[in-house]
Amino acid sequence: MSFFSSFNIIYFFIFSILLTSPLPYGSVTAGGKLILQLQAYIILLVYAIYLYRSKKTFLHFSHKYQTIFFLIFIVLCLVQIIPLPTSVLSLLSNSSYEIWVTSQNLLQELELADWKSFYTISLSPHTTWMSLVLLVSYVSLGLVVSRMFNTDLRLRLLLIPIFILSMFEASYGLYQYLSDSGVTDLFYKNMATGTFINRNNYAGLMEMTIPLILGYTLSLFTWNNNRSYLKNITSSDNFSKQVLLLFILGLMFLALIFSLSRMGIIAAFLSLIFFWLVHSSITKQKKGNLWIIFFIIGIVLLYGLAIGLYPAFERFVSLKDDTPDRVIVWADMLSAVRDFPVFGTGLGTFSYIYLLYNKSIENPVEFVYAHNDYLQMIIETGIPATLFLLTSLLLFFRSSYNRIKELYISGENLRFYMGLGAMAGVVAILIHSLTDFNLHIPSNAAYFALLLGIMGAVGNVDKSKRDNSDKLSDVTLETNLTKPRIRKKLRKKIISED
Repeated sequence: MSFFSSFNIIYFFIFSILLTSPLPYGSVTAGGKLILQLQAYIILLVYAIYLYRSKKTFLHFSHKYQTIFFLIFIVLCLVQIIPLPTSVLSLLSNSSYEIWVTSQNLLQELELADWKSFYTISLSPHTTWMSLVLLVSYVSLGLVVSRMFNTDLRLRLLLIPIFILSMFEASYGLYQYLSDSGVTDLFYKNMATGTFINRNNYAGLMEMTIPLILGYTLSLFTWNNNRSYLKNITSSDNFSKQVLLLFILGLMFLALIFSLSRMGIIAAFLSLIFFWLVHSSITKQKKGNLWIIFFIIGIVLLYGLAIGLYPAFERFVSLKDDTPDRVIVWADMLSAVRDFPVFGTGLGTFSYIYLLYNKSIENPVEFVYAHNDYLQMIIETGIPATLFLLTSLLLFFRSSYNRIKELYISGENLRFYMGLGAMAGVVAILIHSLTDFNLHIPSNAAYFALLLGIMGAVGNVDKSKRDNSDKLSDVTLETNLTKPRIRKKLRKKIISED
């Protein structure tokens, strides 16, 4: 395969996004956000060229309802930036109409503007358009991952930048905490934030990648119920790799705890519980090799106690003291939901609209986000659009669950555990989004799209690849080639490239 093949180019840019997007403060700066978007659209362009040359369809509508619901959400966002006559605007969104009229009257009094006859539902159409372009870049990343990384080898390649970045962020976060060089605030001397400005955004990245790496680690174990746990582990061909991965997981969990992000810690633990529950429901095993989850948590707590877990405990004790600001913001914004229930204020316009609805916060400019991604989505896009988006996500989850169940039945451990790990990572960030704005941080949104892409990729195998895999199994059985090293070489031979 040529170095400049479609897959190699796509992998290069995905590698770059995964490895570099968290480094410049989570790509929240204008430059970092622009670089991430450009790379995502280059990936989409190369993928489109690949499909054209290979004469394949752009989308596979095997899950048509979830696709249709998501496209309806996009259409509703586009409607927000269509210039409308004032009579139509007042009918569709009377609150938007009144705000436009008020602002124009003020500008006329200042002799700075004249009344216009066409306005948009969005209170800032440029902001809505740029937010939509950014959203589509995330979707492009997830789509290409789901379509192109559909072999075991490619899935492993996808894990390389995730391992590197996770190890770096965890090590850097622990260094910040232990060396007193991390971010401080009025109440806490030090906390782990990695390359992020906000500890909660740092925790968001950690909680998404921990279940994925855990899933890959579990996929390396080969269990024999007739042997003890210790013999199962020490007899594994991947023992040294498993030890390294468990070490990385321990560092990541410890760094997450020392981020002092309460909701991040809660979301991470709940995602592991979700991992265990789904695994148990599919495998019908309540113990199995998931003992390793509790082993990791135990080791982390022991190291944490040695270093000092008091600040983390103190954060939970002080929950009552520093929560009200967010609650006040949510209470204020319920009025905005009442005034813009159908079409919202425009994607990306929360920071503008909050200035109009703030009643209690002394410095409302600090609240660029609602600290609740669901509430902010309802305010910006309206209740119908939010329901369409969430329904699409729920349908995708249901189909992903069915796919990983089939993968377990067919004995495809890598795909099963990676799919389960990606699903648990998505659950973690969705829980955290109840009280934070992780999905508005570009690097975290990109990782969220990646996890959704992996959930699609693990169950996305071309019929030709599936047939080749079946033939491989027949040959393996006939010739008694049961060693994992030989199976791996044979599988590489039948991987179809560009």
